[in-house]
Amino acid sequence: MNNLLNIKSFLKFLSRNKGYTAIDVFGLSVSLMFVILIAVYVERELNIDKQQTNYERIVTVGNEIFLESAVPVPYWLEERYPEIEKVCPVVIDQGKNKQILYGDKKLTGDIVYADSTFFDLFSFKVLDGDRDRLLDDPYSAVVSESFARKAFGTDTPIGKTLHINDSTNVTVTGIMEDINRSVIPSTDLLVRIERVSEFNQSLSKTNPGNAGSCVSFLLLKPGMDLKARTDEIMSFFKERYWLYKMEFAKEVRVVPLSEIYFGNTESHSLNQGDRRFSLVLMSVGILILIFAIINYINLTVAQAGQRAKEMATRRLLGSSRVELFLRLMLEATFLTVVSFAIGLLLAKAALPFANDLLQVRLTFDVLATPLWMGAILLFIVLTGALSGLLPAVMISSAKPIDVVRGTFRRQTKMVFSKFFITFQNVITIAMITASLTMYLQIDHLIHAPLGYNTTNIIESENSFRTESEMERAEDLLRQLPMVKAVGHSNGTPSSGTNNLSGIYEGKSLSFQQVQVDSAAFHIFGFEIKSDNRLADADGGWYLNELAFKQMELPEDAPSFKMNEDMKPILGVIRDFQLRDITQENSPVMFRFRKTESGWWPWSYVIEVQGDPMKAYESVRKVFEEVAGVPFEGQFIDQGIQEHFESQIRLTKIVVIFACIAILISLLGLLAMSTYFIQQRSQEVAIRKVFGSDNRGILVRLVGTFLTYVGIAFVIATPLSWYFMRQWLADYSYRITLTPLIFIAAGLFCLIISFLAVFFQSWHAANENPVNSVKNN
Repeated sequence: MNNLLNIKSFLKFLSRNKGYTAIDVFGLSVSLMFVILIAVYVERELNIDKQQTNYERIVTVGNEIFLESAVPVPYWLEERYPEIEKVCPVVIDQGKNKQILYGDKKLTGDIVYADSTFFDLFSFKVLDGDRDRLLDDPYSAVVSESFARKAFGTDTPIGKTLHINDSTNVTVTGIMEDINRSVIPSTDLLVRIERVSEFNQSLSKTNPGNAGSCVSFLLLKPGMDLKARTDEIMSFFKERYWLYKMEFAKEVRVVPLSEIYFGNTESHSLNQGDRRFSLVLMSVGILILIFAIINYINLTVAQAGQRAKEMATRRLLGSSRVELFLRLMLEATFLTVVSFAIGLLLAKAALPFANDLLQVRLTFDVLATPLWMGAILLFIVLTGALSGLLPAVMISSAKPIDVVRGTFRRQTKMVFSKFFITFQNVITIAMITASLTMYLQIDHLIHAPLGYNTTNIIESENSFRTESEMERAEDLLRQLPMVKAVGHSNGTPSSGTNNLSGIYEGKSLSFQQVQVDSAAFHIFGFEIKSDNRLADADGGWYLNELAFKQMELPEDAPSFKMNEDMKPILGVIRDFQLRDITQENSPVMFRFRKTESGWWPWSYVIEVQGDPMKAYESVRKVFEEVAGVPFEGQFIDQGIQEHFESQIRLTKIVVIFACIAILISLLGLLAMSTYFIQQRSQEVAIRKVFGSDNRGILVRLVGTFLTYVGIAFVIATPLSWYFMRQWLADYSYRITLTPLIFIAAGLFCLIISFLAVFFQSWHAANENPVNSVKNN
């Protein structure tokens, strides 16, 4: 055993073969860095909200379209069904980027509105305050740990008063740990549900009008199951809830907390994950690890001639084949341990970049738990075993006579190198193809024509508190030479507008309401197809072409009746795409507004010219100077790009992995070509003696490796075509999968392979044959 644990000879071998050592350790370390980061990320994804004590008892009630409902819904259910112990309606989407004032400080933060039962249902850690009474008072508030530091510094927040948008005052009653690993997004301020009606009158305990902003969390009594009552709840909703009365929703869904994150029912308020994204990450991480293991096997087999001499000597000195096998396995495990340690350090260094890319807060705390430490130990042993098994079997089984003759060295090269190099090239070509296809498809979606202007337009929330602040800011903006126009709107086609649902001719219709002033209308470049010249008509709307089609109205109709109200039609607006090209379009009601009439716009739209970044900075300074809070505006085309954030993130990750695969493959090919050419040096010398020229030999050596790329291209192309065709099938607006994509991937792999082997091949072709024969 002591002899087995003596690795001095292995360390000596590594020091003599620094290139071999560097490539092996680099490949394993980088791949293990990704494996560690992916493992921590997947662990987080699979354990969302499992820290909640009531994890198995919390459910939400939604419909087949989304999880949100009206604020009164959970209270109706609580009164009706004894299975429910407590309810907690939560409103999230109405509290984004609110102005929060403390003394002279002007801050922006996210607010979540919730019932006083919030901390009875959820187990989020309370750092200060009485957990049982945190939200007892209707004007109480709980601040997050990070917001407490930002707003109060080292002062104690308890008892302090905060002003929200000059609309309401709340008193801090507690501090909670920042929300993480939950479907509920991280928030700065938690206030009572009653306060939300001060910002949106359609949201209150008695008004079911807004059916899309509240998440109804229910705490069931132990052992109770509300899913069995969905038919009964459906009948009840059809009697009382307009969303079901008008048949906009046709199904009641009771969704457990455990099924929200990876569930099939969407939510625009809660955090939700993508199980397929996690599977892609795991798959690509495993591929990268396989790459590194293949490199280790390939290089170790290539070095088998040198190691076999040592092992043959040990056999002659009395070591058994089993002892040699175990020694080689221990050496592979030792190299894996070193690589894992380096990989862990690299993972810690890359953690901020991973958090930014994945849009999460990962920590390595989980790695210190006994379960994970045991899993890491098992993983290292398995990785070491997979890496060392084939080389150990080959080298330990070598006959001393074959080693002395040199035939063992030639046999090992011929059997394994071709397969491994071809396999690496197949994966490399496939990943390059995937990267190109995904990039082209996302670019296709982002730059799809939407029917209105999207470039050089900044959209910002109206963060001003008074009309005088608005007027001052607009005067300053119009003085800027890079500002072409300033307009007002209630939302935008890209970020979303208000919804109006109702009954027309016995048919349920859902309209998007776009309200702008004339400046915003011209900034977006909307087009009036026809105008009925009824500008003074009270309550009149322009309708888009799709609205007329869905209502089966002629475009010259003077009015239409909806929800018992007669609405004048001012004219026809040409169709444009709401949000992004992947969304199903909606009928649109369009109205011009003026701030002089008392209208308070939600948003500003500012058209700029010249350098966009300089223009943005100038606009930002004006807003922050007048409003006194950080500017949150963005360009419209950036907002459209954010609609595809998950796809862009996936594409970036695939590109990163493709680059790592290329690098590991390139280094492995470089080392393999070196050893391969060394083994053929005697053959090259003999060919030169018999008249072969340098060029012919160079072509032959380089062609050997490029043949593997050709074989890999033939294998990778149909595989890539199949999988990318499946991926593109999810998009109705998609690119055509052209042969140029596959040709580009194959050529790129061919070029890097050529560069990797050319210089060694050129050197071998021009080597003096006398030296080659003498060295062999």
